[in-house]
Amino acid sequence: MREPDRPPGGGLDAFDAIYEREFDYVWRSLGRLGMPTPDLADGVHEVFLVLHRRWAEIDPARPIRPWLFGVARRVAAASGRKARREPAGVVEIEAPAVRDPQRDLLWAALATLDDDRRLAVILHDLEGHTAPEVAVMLEVPLNTVYSRLRLARADLLAAVTKLRGAP
Repeated sequence: MREPDRPPGGGLDAFDAIYEREFDYVWRSLGRLGMPTPDLADGVHEVFLVLHRRWAEIDPARPIRPWLFGVARRVAAASGRKARREPAGVVEIEAPAVRDPQRDLLWAALATLDDDRRLAVILHDLEGHTAPEVAVMLEVPLNTVYSRLRLARADLLAAVTKLRGAP
């Protein structure tokens, strides 16, 4: 049996538990959505402020991550519009002690994808969400998710090939 997404009850303890459990997920999501690293802390703060304001509207029977991702997506988009700067592309969230050329290649290839395809790959292949979950998070039909994944993977292969300098 799956562990409940939220603790029983709807008080401050439940909110704190979600904050503790989902903080890293929201941070990664904002970074992967292109929010510049210096703005990530403010972005995470904004996502959890929205959660707090809308706490009474949240259906405790539904998973919280799709909802948090939707808010993170809007916060990242608003940040980009507000800043009026070039998109940062994909941001590597974890600062590795040792550089990994394969990972660097993947991040560079991901940065070449359009936003819709990049989001589908990040959510499905990197974050491990199912295609139906991705459809809910992105508010698109399920077949659109499958199409974006197929096209994104082909684009990634082409980008990796090009970045490696292979013919």
